[in-house]
Amino acid sequence: MQTTQQIQRTDIEPHMSALQGWLRGNIVGMYAGLKMKNGKQTDQYAVVLHVEYKKSPDRLALDGDTPIPPYFELPFPQSGGGHVMVNVPTDVQEIGPIDIKYPARERKAGDPGDFERPCPGGYQIQAAGLPSYGTLGANIKYNNKYRMISCNHVISCNGMYTDVYQPDMTEQYYYLTQVTDYVKLTTYPTKDQQDPYYNTVDFAWCNIAATSGSPEIQDIGVPTGFAAPAVGMEVSYFGAVTNEVTKTSIKSTTYQGIINVFGDRYAWFKNMINLTDHYAVPGDSGAVLVNNNMEIVGMLQSVTLLRSLACTIPDCDEIFAERENQTV
Repeated sequence: MQTTQQIQRTDIEPHMSALQGWLRGNIVGMYAGLKMKNGKQTDQYAVVLHVEYKKSPDRLALDGDTPIPPYFELPFPQSGGGHVMVNVPTDVQEIGPIDIKYPARERKAGDPGDFERPCPGGYQIQAAGLPSYGTLGANIKYNNKYRMISCNHVISCNGMYTDVYQPDMTEQYYYLTQVTDYVKLTTYPTKDQQDPYYNTVDFAWCNIAATSGSPEIQDIGVPTGFAAPAVGMEVSYFGAVTNEVTKTSIKSTTYQGIINVFGDRYAWFKNMINLTDHYAVPGDSGAVLVNNNMEIVGMLQSVTLLRSLACTIPDCDEIFAERENQTV
């Protein structure tokens, strides 16, 4: 067996899809990352598994959960051909419940929860009829039109809502724009779905007038376009509830996990962006990640106490354009 000290992140990542069957119930996320020991990061790469709660063997048996083994035996290719079986260690990390609880928001004049026109990225938005709120990601040229972009679960919920208000729906003159279209999210009623579909983006967009939406992102600037995320990349975002620029970095672009959406539904995701720090709070979803070149590389999607995840921005390819042309 190859020793675990020689394993690299890029050795593990090609095998992560084969481990997707572990994602259900209490196991809500996984990625190839550095193992933690006694609260400190080691230099040993492992399959990191996020659980809502760490449980004793007796509790696992009582709940019907499968114990996570100390390692997974995975086939690694050899330079001369063939494969060698390698014991890749696991690292079980407790992140707490993934069900999102939105706190009451105390709005103050001049903060991102206030009314603003033209509204910049980073400000609070709400879909009419949806009790929760989120963040206006950015107003930018996307698929050859000026658009407001945010999360599907923030402004649309798979077409359940269409009118978007800023900062909220308490006043009619707060109306901002209407949802043009969204990328559908496949969801399930529980976290125990067998063979679920894996989503890759949580994205919706609105055509918006320049008088309503500013191209600026609060305290960050005007993004120049889009780029692909990368491990180690430094990024910034402005969430409406955090109410300040958060600087962090990307530690995985192949995260797989179960996300709570629409209040009472669950969605499986792959190829998510896992952020190094966990400063975001509920209501920051929809904020865009901007790299040091002022390019948008992702959109904040899921926030829990010890897990901050983002999705990539879908490409403006011909299939995407055809989907919009079919929208009535």
